[in-house]
Amino acid sequence: MVAKSAILVDFDNVFITLWDLDRDAALRFASEPADWLQVLANTHLSGDSRRWLVARCYLNPAGYLRAVGETNDRLYFSRFRPGLVRAGFEVIDCPVVARGGKNAADIRIVIDALDLLGHGTRFDEFVLASGDSDFTPLLQRLRAEDRRITIISPGYLSSAYTALADSIVGYDAIRALVAADTEESTEEDPPARSEVAAEGDKNAEASETAFADFVRKRYEGASAPLNLAALALEAARALPGAKRSRWYEHGSFLAAVAALGLPHVRFSQHHLWDEDRHQPPAGATAGEAAQQPKPVELLSNALDLPRVKQEHWPRLFDALSTFAASNEFNLTEATRWCRDALARDGVSVPRATIGYVARGCQFGGARLDAEVPPSAQEIARAFLDAVIERAGAVGVALDTRAEQEIASWLGLTLPPAG
Repeated sequence: MVAKSAILVDFDNVFITLWDLDRDAALRFASEPADWLQVLANTHLSGDSRRWLVARCYLNPAGYLRAVGETNDRLYFSRFRPGLVRAGFEVIDCPVVARGGKNAADIRIVIDALDLLGHGTRFDEFVLASGDSDFTPLLQRLRAEDRRITIISPGYLSSAYTALADSIVGYDAIRALVAADTEESTEEDPPARSEVAAEGDKNAEASETAFADFVRKRYEGASAPLNLAALALEAARALPGAKRSRWYEHGSFLAAVAALGLPHVRFSQHHLWDEDRHQPPAGATAGEAAQQPKPVELLSNALDLPRVKQEHWPRLFDALSTFAASNEFNLTEATRWCRDALARDGVSVPRATIGYVARGCQFGGARLDAEVPPSAQEIARAFLDAVIERAGAVGVALDTRAEQEIASWLGLTLPPAG
């Protein structure tokens, strides 16, 4: 089955956020949209291929970023318009309409999405490229209309987004999309679920191969830990013979998945996850969670704040500062370098956690690609500011005492309330 899909891209939002994390990836995203659009349509994050019936990109024609070496040190977004048009996007100009640089892209996207809901073509899926939390009511409406929702965003997302969306294409997945070469983007689509099931009934070996492909695809496309029970139910529906075969003679679904040897996989009683890409689920770290102050535990639940031991936070900030002082910033390299550096000192911190903190300090104002690299304390303070701002955005109220407890947990001391 080919999904009838509409993709709506808030260019400024995605490009600026991606630029802060990985400038090469941002430039590939903006300069080569036809390539990643084709990969997303044919092979990525869905059992069904997609047909883009509507592709719209909302862009501020006068928008720009500071970039050394460009004319007047400005990289104008209008440069990317021709490539977007060649890729099949309808580019909609959204100039600034308010002080502070706010354009009208968000309201245009909402209006267009609602119009498409009433279109004669019933769209199976809406792909929304933006991390703007203002879209939460739109996602609720799309969900009520029984449409599949995919979110593309390299930055932090609100809990409402992750709850309402069927698929999240986060930073790692975006990097994979824009880095995919021609061979990867032209691979045959995996068989549809009904076809896989029929083939599984005919041939046990083919069914076991299809099971491995199914689990790997879900694992590689996951933006968060996967619930084992839900994944087992999906697999049983896709491959009716799998459960009858006692999960290919492994005895249990968990044992069958463990036998696949997925890279960097970790298991808990209820979840599996990639320790390089995902934050461990709360149940996997219950011992550490119990030791957290209540405000920190609140943010761990509301914002997926990493459950890092208190004594490890300063060392993590120091590792990021050291990396920034000695390397050109790239989020992927930063997470790998810091993980290895911390491991040499006997501190185990997943790359997903390091990436979470690096994004936070970037958004909080301590840029790791600055000409003068930030200190560990500056990184810590910027991360704290970003966390508190995000908490307010999702409705988590923190008083001064709570903020001080969170700061203390991160190894910071805030001045007493005046």
